Amino acid sequence: MRRVGVYVGAVVAAAALVSGCGGTSEDAADGQGAPSAPAGSSAPAEAKGGDEDVAARDVELGKAGFQDHDVWGPGAYVTPYSITNRGEGAASYFVGLEFLDGDGDVLGSTGVTADKLGPGKTSKGDTAPLEAEIRNGELADIRSVRVSTVERTPE
Repeated sequence: MRRVGVYVGAVVAAAALVSGCGGTSEDAADGQGAPSAPAGSSAPAEAKGGDEDVAARDVELGKAGFQDHDVWGPGAYVTPYSITNRGEGAASYFVGLEFLDGDGDVLGSTGVTADKLGPGKTSKGDTAPLEAEIRNGELADIRSVRVSTVERTPE
């Protein structure tokens, strides 16, 4: 059931980005948002400093790797994660993850969510890509994972 929520969240977030349905610049946490960006703080994983780093600092990935897993099945590439709301109010998060091969090329992506996370609270879990989410190779080609996007929407 949790996988369905993650997948639905990823689809909804992607649809919002593609269709340009988002908040106005006044809705954005930094006051600099573009009309095509969802309301709240959105930061690429590589963002450093300023308001853009606020959401990215709330996400940590654990040691990822292939393992047999009760939910994801035998030989899944499991990625543990934690999302901690370091803001002052409740917020919902969407975290985009990219799976990379040995050369650092993106094989595919997925996303995880944390809904209505209170200030100081942490949501922990793990995820693994589905075969359909790996478009540029095979699941067996995965060598690492990185955070590509963090979207924080105040509640």
